[in-house]
Amino acid sequence: MDIKIAVIGAGLAGLTLASRLRSVADVTLFEKSRGLGGRMAERRRGDHRFDHGAQYFTARDPAFLSLTDEMTRLGATAMWPVTIDDRRPGAPVSSEARYVGTPGMNGMARRLGRDLNITFETEISAIQPDDRRWLLVDKAGAALGVFDWVISTAPAPQTARLMPSEFSAGARLAQVRMSGCFTLMIGLDRAPELNAEAIRAHHPVVGWIALNSSKPGRDGPPCLVVHSRNDWADTHMENDRDWIEKELLAAVVELTGEDFSNAPHRDLHRWRFANVETPLGAPFLIDAGLGLAAAGDWCLGGRVECAFQSASSLSQAIAKHLGET
Repeated sequence: MDIKIAVIGAGLAGLTLASRLRSVADVTLFEKSRGLGGRMAERRRGDHRFDHGAQYFTARDPAFLSLTDEMTRLGATAMWPVTIDDRRPGAPVSSEARYVGTPGMNGMARRLGRDLNITFETEISAIQPDDRRWLLVDKAGAALGVFDWVISTAPAPQTARLMPSEFSAGARLAQVRMSGCFTLMIGLDRAPELNAEAIRAHHPVVGWIALNSSKPGRDGPPCLVVHSRNDWADTHMENDRDWIEKELLAAVVELTGEDFSNAPHRDLHRWRFANVETPLGAPFLIDAGLGLAAAGDWCLGGRVECAFQSASSLSQAIAKHLGET
């Protein structure tokens, strides 16, 4: 194919774009980490398995529900019949179906990534003009090829830093606000004494606790995933990691009555861009004349489904443009 497209980021948005556009162009995905899924992430430590990013997702859009059903049929997703202990007085009880990837949260991403052209462990640092096309440069300064289109699905602040000044829609990236999160992963040798598989905490420090081993497909010993509040994480983003861990453990004691400071395994992950506080309010950004675009959950909201909707809309716009040129 004559048209070459580079997609930055192999989360759900990037994978959806690559899947949808490979019939009309030669698509290469660039992912800075070793795996797929972005915030639909899984970490393994020995026999312990942690979904340390997104905890579950819902499916309301008919197209995304259709994809979820297909992924469930293929064994890449499953429904999580979770009981959530919501600590907010009078909180409504939701009966909405909640899904997870299987055997880890990145199950859907791994399935979508099959047969795609993906370059892992490659962080893009610059998009440079090259005779009406775009040259990608990695963090080490190496040239990665010239492309007719470059699409960023990185979080909005990272996309803003990447996009060249020529990108006409670049100024709109500044209106997107994203917040961070700390994730504490606790591997156990015994089941904790909780009255539910998850706690929506409404605590000054902790926002969420989940018995990750209660999710379908998670074999192995019990393990907990603890998410800090987003506003608390933003305030303490650069604090000492040991101090962060101690604060999270102390909050877990308050919420569960159990002290996990001597658990067999503990690990901490910092998400600088974890949640969408103020979305773009449009499904994507595009400068068709220059061959530059951006998409992601930050366009429409913080839900997993929003990444799919954003990427689906952008893929249709680009395919239509290519068909007209």
